[in-house]
Amino acid sequence: MSLVDNILKLTPYSGMVGQLLPWQSALISLAVVFVATATAQVIYRRATRTPFQPAGKLCLITGGSTGLGKALAVSMAASGADVVIVARRQTELDVAVKEIEVKKLNASQIILAVSADVTSKTDIVRIFDETKAKMNRDPDYVFACAGKLVTESLAEWSHPSLSFACKSLLGASYPKMFLDHTMEDFDFLCNLNYLGQAYIAHQAAKRMVESNIKDGKIVFISSVLGIMSFAGYSTYSPTKYAVRGLADTLRNELQRYKINVHIFFPGTIFTPGYEVENQTKPNVTKVIEGAGEGQTPEECARSLTKGLEAGNYAITTEFITELLRTVGRGVGPTNGFFSDWILSGLGWIVSSGFTFYMDYLVRNDSTTN
Repeated sequence: MSLVDNILKLTPYSGMVGQLLPWQSALISLAVVFVATATAQVIYRRATRTPFQPAGKLCLITGGSTGLGKALAVSMAASGADVVIVARRQTELDVAVKEIEVKKLNASQIILAVSADVTSKTDIVRIFDETKAKMNRDPDYVFACAGKLVTESLAEWSHPSLSFACKSLLGASYPKMFLDHTMEDFDFLCNLNYLGQAYIAHQAAKRMVESNIKDGKIVFISSVLGIMSFAGYSTYSPTKYAVRGLADTLRNELQRYKINVHIFFPGTIFTPGYEVENQTKPNVTKVIEGAGEGQTPEECARSLTKGLEAGNYAITTEFITELLRTVGRGVGPTNGFFSDWILSGLGWIVSSGFTFYMDYLVRNDSTTN
């Protein structure tokens, strides 16, 4: 007896048992399984979703002196959180603290700045030790926003006396064609863009467990180039894929400690570093990217907080990135069963067309920069 017949026996339509054609029974069975799966996932998401309530929490934000990190710090302070911002340059930290202070919800909130290098394991430990000493507690929410270019001009960027390691503060996109890179470039970007976030997450999770913090949050910052990639990003994109792999692992593993993990896939963020990046970017990379719309750091921060409030694991900023997220979701949680199912079909079509387009451009590109 089929699944449908067993269900019909429990309804007023029991007289139809055995009357359906095989294809009708199969179609109804698929519909039942689909609806049951969707319902179970909705119930599971609602039962396990942790509210995002910054008020009264301690938020630690790396890369917090500029860009997305500073915009997030302002947003968290305006929501009533105590905030610790981390960056290398003390002068930029001092300026950022003043900007954040005026956005506090109440006078009792504390804004702390820590000057540190997130690629240094010693500095990572010091960040949390200093936070604990001055705030008398460990962070509830940790945002790994490190990603700020520090070159002020193309001349400074290109000067032969400037080592590659000095060309970035806390993270970087350094577009070049693969064969134009040195092997040292790969070392540096891996240390900066991946290990910098891995170190922060490791220490954050350790402190949260030691302090018995429940419903803590660790938020990784990847990129749309952590979902898809193309010519020009051979050093940058792999590090952002690596961040995603770490986030996927910890999302599952840290549930035993009730620590929530999220990952953010922003597109273009308009910062001074983005302008410098464009001056060194290969022509074919610019053509593939097109004149896509970007966001200000403040707009990106709003997209991220909106996703956290919705309880989403993977958070994007624009429709195209959302399509790509659903196509390459893997085994992570959906942001909505039906919406992800519909978008993934459309995303498959869009991504297939884009693959053809970018391959055509690269094959027919005659420039070297």
